[in-house]
Amino acid sequence: MSPSPISDAERKLLLCLFEFYREIGPAATPGLKGLDEEAGLDRWEMDEAVSLLRSKGLIEYWVLQPAVRLSYDGLQLVLRLKEEGNA
Repeated sequence: MSPSPISDAERKLLLCLFEFYREIGPAATPGLKGLDEEAGLDRWEMDEAVSLLRSKGLIEYWVLQPAVRLSYDGLQLVLRLKEEGNA
């Protein structure tokens, strides 16, 4: 089974979350406020990317903060993107 393709916005968000993962560790859960700028996305792109990645199980989402972090599958995907040179 091949993974569904990801948009440029989804890729940018995954890579941004991966940087948090590398700097802070697996528990890195950045708040959404300001994350759009950090990832180089417009606010509407960020909302769409979060929704799509969440529906694919590639990120975990906390409503109360709101905040996101990479899931195991999301981490595996971003590592594969880096290996393939798509990062």
